[in-house]
Amino acid sequence: MSEAYAISPSASVDSQQIKGIPAGSIQNGESDDTERQSTLFHASVNNETNEMQNSDTFSSHLPLNDDDDDNDDDEFGFSDIVEQALLFGCGLGSSLCYIATLSSLVYFMLLYGPNSYVDLNLAVYLPLLPISFAQAKWDAYYDQVFQSRRTFLFRGLLAFGLSLWGTVGMTSTTSRGLGVVIWNAVLQGTGGAILYGTLNQLASFLGVTDKERRRAKATVSAGVQASALVVLLVTILSGFGQEKSEGFVAFMWIIVAIEAVCFFMFLWLIVKQPRVLASLGRRDSSLELSMHSVGETEGHADEGDGSITEPLLAESNESGNNPNRQLTYVDLWSVTKSCIYVMLATLIPSFLVGSWFTNVKTQWMRLPQILFYTRIAADFAGRLVTIVLPPQGISCLVYGAAFRLIPVFFFFILGEGNDVLFIALVAAIAFLSGYLVTGCFQLAPQCIPEELRAYNLAKQASLLTVAFSVAAVGGLCASFALMKIGF
Repeated sequence: MSEAYAISPSASVDSQQIKGIPAGSIQNGESDDTERQSTLFHASVNNETNEMQNSDTFSSHLPLNDDDDDNDDDEFGFSDIVEQALLFGCGLGSSLCYIATLSSLVYFMLLYGPNSYVDLNLAVYLPLLPISFAQAKWDAYYDQVFQSRRTFLFRGLLAFGLSLWGTVGMTSTTSRGLGVVIWNAVLQGTGGAILYGTLNQLASFLGVTDKERRRAKATVSAGVQASALVVLLVTILSGFGQEKSEGFVAFMWIIVAIEAVCFFMFLWLIVKQPRVLASLGRRDSSLELSMHSVGETEGHADEGDGSITEPLLAESNESGNNPNRQLTYVDLWSVTKSCIYVMLATLIPSFLVGSWFTNVKTQWMRLPQILFYTRIAADFAGRLVTIVLPPQGISCLVYGAAFRLIPVFFFFILGEGNDVLFIALVAAIAFLSGYLVTGCFQLAPQCIPEELRAYNLAKQASLLTVAFSVAAVGGLCASFALMKIGF
């Protein structure tokens, strides 16, 4: 049976009453590896011997423990504010460039027709699908090989580079055919997809408590949506109108400048923030520990020596060998599928509605753009509400996703002359979308068994990003199909 390693309160540090270490293996020196591991264990408990009164105390001191919420004094100092601001800025930078392009839907509709907006949505969101699969498959491997700090920094550099490349390309006045616009939108979408997956992974293991991680996820999510509000402000300041190409160029250059600021915020977050650096270090340790456990299991499948391989581990399996704490994606799917189903039921209609604004029956030319900003603002509000009023369980999300299908149905059956009702329906759909999707990212870690949670959070975040990308592409393909059949 699994059991926490502890020492008796009256025992000395070098006592052989340490559970899980055979006395013979220490006395006789049967294995240099065992001696090294025993030394590591002694060092880890030396400074805490007098504080531990029972075996449960040791578990509460583990760096990867998730039960520290009750011991959290809710202290939120200046460094925490800076960290949250940087996370928010990075989230904003992940979507700012392509949101600037999508927000110009009226401008592109006048140039290329109403169906061009569906094409632009596909160009922006299609890269998310292969990128999310690639991140789920290879990110952990390269994190282990090159260390997380380097790989996360590299992904950020690549993501911002692609986003800036596509946005600068939008400013070209020599050739702005629909094909060029779509290519630049693909670059923006690719950069945004890389950064979105990277930030979701980072938020999933940032800090040592579930509360810190939930706050980080909500902050990143809010930043992703807040980019539209920044775009709206830039639209007003730049004087960008429906038919003014000069205003569009100035508008895009301001977006480039803001994206550069977000890039420097990302560098500050990854290079200078202590908690981020510590979390990346813990991720490297957990990956190394997991791989070491696999090697131990394969090399000593028939041995039950009960040795401790790393002081961060609190438990061993029944045979005494360290278990592989990295779950497979099949296992993660099994424990997370409720959240994934909610995301699919929420996001497919959301992207279907969001890509249909230029096809709404109306005589008001500005209505598509108003619907666009209404959707973003309501989605942003829904994500913020999860910080103040987090969902209490998966069942809450399931009921919310089912109820949300009602306004989606009415959105598509409304006829011309219902502009105000269109706005109200989009606001309701988007608010619930923001709340439900963020709630899924917050509650999903609780589906993983507690003793395995810290070792699989980033992997689970990648799985959720894959689900997000599948839903996005599914909704856009449905919109494209409706457009082709003349709905």
